[in-house]
Order: sequence, then C-alpha cells, then structure tokens
Amino acid sequence: MMHFVKSLLAITFFAVSNSAYAQSILKSHDTYQPLDITAERMEIKQKEGRAIFKGAVKVVQGKMVLSSETLTVFYTTVEGEDKPSISRLDAQGSVTLVSATESLSGDWSVYDVDQRLITIGGNVIFKQNDNILKGQRLEFDLVSGLAKLDGQKSETGDGRVRGTFNVPKKEDPPKTEKP
Repeated sequence: MMHFVKSLLAITFFAVSNSAYAQSILKSHDTYQPLDITAERMEIKQKEGRAIFKGAVKVVQGKMVLSSETLTVFYTTVEGEDKPSISRLDAQGSVTLVSATESLSGDWSVYDVDQRLITIGGNVIFKQNDNILKGQRLEFDLVSGLAKLDGQKSETGDGRVRGTFNVPKKEDPPKTEKP
C-alpha cells in the first residue's frame, strides 16, 4: 500500500508540475559531461582511489550544480590512460542540487555516475517551481526522470511524505453575447 501511495504522489507531482511548466532538465542528464569541482581544500588518497574535497564544495556538470560542505570522489585509474574514471560522488553537509527547473536539498547525497542515479537523504526538500515535496530520502533516476521519495519520521511527524502543489489558474473562456 505504501509503495502505491509513493508512486501516486510522484505521478501527481510530475503531472501537476509538467502540465503547467517545463519538464525536469535532469531527466536524460548527460552524466558523461565533465565534472568541474571546486573547494577550499583537496586531499587525494591514490591507493584507495578517492579524492576528498572540503569547504564550500561546488560541482558543476552541464546544467546541474551540486554544493556541499564535503565531497568524496571515488575513481579508478587504468594503466596507460591519462584520466581517472569517476564512479561515484558522496556529498555530506548542507547538500543542494540545483538545475534550471528544480532544486533538491538534504543532509547527504550519493551521485552514482555509473547507474545515473542521485540519492539525497536527511530532511529532503524537492522544489519544482511553486511545488514542494518533503521527505527523508529521495532517489532521482537521471535516465527516466522518475523520483521516489520516502517519508520522514520525527517526534511530531507520522513518517509520511508531504507535498504542497500549486494548481495553475485556468482562464475563463470569453463569454459570447447571444443575439
């Protein structure tokens, strides 16, 4: 039953938002674009295949921008190749993901580059235009555009997903005078 409710909420959110506004540009996001990463400090652990960025971290890939306090980049190097292959980005602390059509925020995120999947967790807020979803954990599939949001448990909450949807006003058709 809970799976049905989550699916219905996701469908409703995108149906309402897409009927009045443009679709998410994160759908079909090209994960093969270069990753431009900036931070105050970087530490490389070559034997472990990790690079750790700290302090006002910003990752830009195409029209998508990820910001956080820290970022761990997991990569592999192939002998004879100049560039490492990045497989995953783990972000911690005040995470935001922004595109031209939406913004997502949470306490942490995992960007699985190979699977083309972004997971954001901890006090998740997903905004698209005036529509807002809140929950505990969100998965966003960059291929299909499917978003799945799990409810948020708290002392006062009931562990449910919360959504506020803007319903666009319809203009009344012009009245015609009868002869």
